[in-house]
Amino acid sequence: MRKVLIAVFVANLILTAVALAILPEQVAIHFGGGGKPDSWASREFNAAIFLVLEVPFFLMFYFAHLLTRGSTSRFINIPNKNYWLQKENLPLFNEKFGFYMAEFGVALFVFFFCITGLTIQANLSEPVRLNEALFLMIFVAYMVYVVWWLVRLVRGLRVPEATA
Repeated sequence: MRKVLIAVFVANLILTAVALAILPEQVAIHFGGGGKPDSWASREFNAAIFLVLEVPFFLMFYFAHLLTRGSTSRFINIPNKNYWLQKENLPLFNEKFGFYMAEFGVALFVFFFCITGLTIQANLSEPVRLNEALFLMIFVAYMVYVVWWLVRLVRGLRVPEATA
């Protein structure tokens, strides 16, 4: 899953570079009701926004399996943390947590990719307008995924029945 995370992150970087190359000097960076632009910036600022968001997110998701190493349990909030943060259970927890976080990162970067694509499409249309229906479909699909992922995470971090 971490290889897929790298791939979608790189795809986002490539799409951001493409946006820099093809967008006009001034681009709409935010859209209001009806998909009408309500905030503008330079194409370089638009690219910088995505990079400032994406690079830290990538690092967090890629290295999530290392977050519990050296941390005290009071800074970690997970289901059944008294079980999972015991020394003998940490290797399995780090593996599970790393997978779940990498998977969530993939979904987030696919969402970012779609939003970047919609932003490019909007800024290349005349007049500049966001495809609001497509945005809402993508957003709802992402939110449904987030809920599904959270349920799976909580269920995946239950105490195994043999030890309960």
